[in-house]
Amino acid sequence: MHKTILALAVTLSFTASAADDQQYDQWFGGFIEYYDTDKNYPDNVNPYDNGDGLGIEYGMRINPRWAARFEWSSLDMDYQNSNNDVSGDRYGVDALYFMDSANTYLFAGIKKMDIAERYSPVNLGIGRHWHLNDSWKLVTEFAAYHAFNEDITDFGFKLGLAYKFGQTSGSAYQPVNTAPETASTTSSAVAPEAAATPPKDSDGDGVNDEQDRCANTPAEDKVDAQGCSIFTEEQVEASMAILFANNSYEVQNPDSQQLSEFAEFLRRFPNTDAEIEGHTSLVGDKAYNQKLSEQRANAVRDVLIQRYGIDADRLSTIGYGETRPLIDANTAEASRKNRRIHTRVTAMKKVKVTR
Repeated sequence: MHKTILALAVTLSFTASAADDQQYDQWFGGFIEYYDTDKNYPDNVNPYDNGDGLGIEYGMRINPRWAARFEWSSLDMDYQNSNNDVSGDRYGVDALYFMDSANTYLFAGIKKMDIAERYSPVNLGIGRHWHLNDSWKLVTEFAAYHAFNEDITDFGFKLGLAYKFGQTSGSAYQPVNTAPETASTTSSAVAPEAAATPPKDSDGDGVNDEQDRCANTPAEDKVDAQGCSIFTEEQVEASMAILFANNSYEVQNPDSQQLSEFAEFLRRFPNTDAEIEGHTSLVGDKAYNQKLSEQRANAVRDVLIQRYGIDADRLSTIGYGETRPLIDANTAEASRKNRRIHTRVTAMKKVKVTR
């Protein structure tokens, strides 16, 4: 088993060296691990309980998609049937395949468990490198460890921190097309520059894929240095004005478009409040008109609460009577327009900045 792991590690190292002359990313990191053991052990195996451990890993990119890694960890395990515990080493190699995000990867490998000569499992898993800055990244992984001889499967959960080193040029992830030599001195002189392929920008937002943290942004969006859409805030508002019959505070059409659109605005922006103003015409007793204006405001408030489900705490009312006429005249048309309620609500919403 030791020879198998050593042979695989040497093979991966030579493959990395022979891949090309570019120096791809390498990383060195440490991690903590929770190890969950299979509860269905055969009778001839003394079952372990769950454990935890510490470990280190060294990894290197072979090309933009593939990487190789050597890993060692020290595990502390408890026996299920006694108060004793046992410690030992686990070490081995993995091949990693990075998917289109260039941060999430699948991995497979083979491990040696030097814990009371337990077993030598193969492992499969998924992980992700979370970018912290240009040099550091957070590592999270989930892996399954299967031993074919005993037909048991354990699981591991890993959290680590890795330091990235090595220099990757902007064009290292792109194929380079070379043009055939010709007899022309001019063509020969410019051929190397013409052959270079610019860094890839899959979504055309002006940020190279290697730095782009928001893939497939819409073409019309302005983006920041990480390729993510830029948002700004703008003020939006909704207003409502409802007229009433003479000497009445009945809402004649509680299903009107005005009411339904105003209620929808309040639902869309739940942090807003509305003050409903009641008004009357200039005809009649002032004290009576004051009371009527308050009744009109309360009637609209009741419709918003009972029919449209708006929280009562968000709606207040005030009656102005005849003190704030829309039209300062004592005509039939002026009176019709002055018998009203009015309310206006403003809110801030995020909108994308377009090119």
